[in-house]
Amino acid sequence: MTPALLGNLGVSLALAFSLLGLALALLAYGQGDGRYLRGARRLVFPAFLAALAAFLALEWGLLTHDFSLAYVAKNHSLQDPLWVTLVTPWAALEGSILLWGLLQTLYTLLASRRSLDPWRASLVLAVLFGVQVFFFGVMATIASPFETLPNPPQDGVGPNPLLQNHWMMAVHPVLMYLGFVGLSVPFAYAIAAMATRRYQTWVEETRWWTLVAWGFLTAGKVAGMWWSYEVLGWGGYWAWDPVENASFVPWLLATAFLHTAIVQKTRGAFKAWNFAFVTLAFAATVLGTFLTRSGVIQSVHAFAEGPVGPAFLGFFLLATSLGLGLLSRVSREVRDTALFRPFSREGALLLGAFFFAGWALVVVLGTFYPLLVEAFAGAKVSVGAPFFNQFSAPLGAGILLLMGVGPLLPWRRARVEVFRNLYLLLAVLALGTLLGLQRGYTWGASLALGLFLYNLAAILLLVREGVLGRVRAGLSPWGFLENRRRVGSLVVHFAVALMGLAIAFSQTYRLESEKTLYRGQAWEVAGLRLTFQGVRALDEGRRFAVEALVQTDRFGEVRPRLHFYPQMNSPLPSPKVVYTPGNDYYFLLMDFDREKGEWASLRLIVTPLVFWMWVAGGLMALGTLYILWPASRREEVRGVSPA
Repeated sequence: MTPALLGNLGVSLALAFSLLGLALALLAYGQGDGRYLRGARRLVFPAFLAALAAFLALEWGLLTHDFSLAYVAKNHSLQDPLWVTLVTPWAALEGSILLWGLLQTLYTLLASRRSLDPWRASLVLAVLFGVQVFFFGVMATIASPFETLPNPPQDGVGPNPLLQNHWMMAVHPVLMYLGFVGLSVPFAYAIAAMATRRYQTWVEETRWWTLVAWGFLTAGKVAGMWWSYEVLGWGGYWAWDPVENASFVPWLLATAFLHTAIVQKTRGAFKAWNFAFVTLAFAATVLGTFLTRSGVIQSVHAFAEGPVGPAFLGFFLLATSLGLGLLSRVSREVRDTALFRPFSREGALLLGAFFFAGWALVVVLGTFYPLLVEAFAGAKVSVGAPFFNQFSAPLGAGILLLMGVGPLLPWRRARVEVFRNLYLLLAVLALGTLLGLQRGYTWGASLALGLFLYNLAAILLLVREGVLGRVRAGLSPWGFLENRRRVGSLVVHFAVALMGLAIAFSQTYRLESEKTLYRGQAWEVAGLRLTFQGVRALDEGRRFAVEALVQTDRFGEVRPRLHFYPQMNSPLPSPKVVYTPGNDYYFLLMDFDREKGEWASLRLIVTPLVFWMWVAGGLMALGTLYILWPASRREEVRGVSPA
């Protein structure tokens, strides 16, 4: 047995089990025969085991330096450290698709354990098996991770240096894939609900799965921002790169669904919107993969190109047509008949969902416009950060505004007493903005400060109402914490407001300076005194490194680096970042004296409040985890009111 043999066997079996499972699931639905459904369910676990075997085979090939595998020869070298070797399966196209396939079988396995009526269970399994057929079909035909070479080399070239330059490579892609793949389950639930015309319970079941995927997507995006911040050497965390945009769109659409789903569960409205958001969110994950893997764009994230572009584009069109086609068929049945008032909680939730969806539309248009112009006019144009910022700032401010007032509004119609809270919040917003202006901040930063305080006040009002309600009922005020959905959503809302504040200040007050220093020379900049003490060269096996020795009066010695990889013509910066709650100090080595090490060019970037972005990201993940944490039996009996 060799890794290639085991891997090909695993992919083939996973494909065969998925095809058979798809056929049985469709027969179960078409014939109304539970025996076919039980047969389909029995194939879920073998498909997962086959996918796991294929994935372990690739790890086996990497760990044993089996360069007869083309994937290993292209993406691994004998000098790679163990942790780089272990994460190399998702460093390139074929391995990434294998990871996607493995996670897809895992989600199918988990979804098959959920209790559903046999009609919907059959179609949910059919859709998930269908997705598996696509991915294992791609691996079996045009993107095999187990292709062998007739004349294997003695050593490989190793993965892209950008991917082995930071430990976040081990975390960020897996989180993103867990989020992307997780959205296939809500899509399957939506297809099953529309095909069977059973709309009563699907939204609550789907909301749980969407929240799982959304939590992973959120954590993955924050991890990616951190990776970009520490690896790319430009001192920023978001560049409106096409691949960043492609992964942002499903997050926005999933967020829109999470809000309108509350309305359907509570008021029975927005059914059509929910089906549309779930369909488009899943389709956007496939579209994002098409952008990443097809080579149609140039991006710092486009690590893996290959012949899979047309296949993913076709799969995107198929998924979109299936979801929207079914929605068109049942549109009369899911149309909202009850009137709702805009100044109510459902009105705020719908408007917020429109903001998220509108933001997604802007990102899609800005990302694809250059491709369309080049395709139809042959001209090369670019859409940069100013375009996206122009739309994102007001949309983000609108979302923060609705996020504060929405949970305080009652369903159906706002009562007079609600206006007292609204006036209070508006006063906090105005005072916060004026405070920022009085301190000399820009209008944008001042408004961000006002919106942060406004949301903080709204959260405190909600906590106060919840605690007082329990006290009046003679219950322990601490029981408020058992309302996981409300408490978790408040934590997430606070984190979003905190992130908005950090983004506004870090984008507005970034300070950047560069200077060439000779050995022993000092530099006074941004309240720091830097003294250049020389450079040091290091041989780290898989790469050379040169680090500048810089003594600072506040942080001791810092050592920004340049890494030289044999695969790259130019060095890769490895900045030294000193995180503080107020400012981040980002030290970069730009160039140095290659003969005597007597001078070095250093860049210092000082950016406020970036530290709080990572704190906000952690809080968003914790809040989501708190919502998803299994409720206690007592809470299940009592029931939980929606946030």
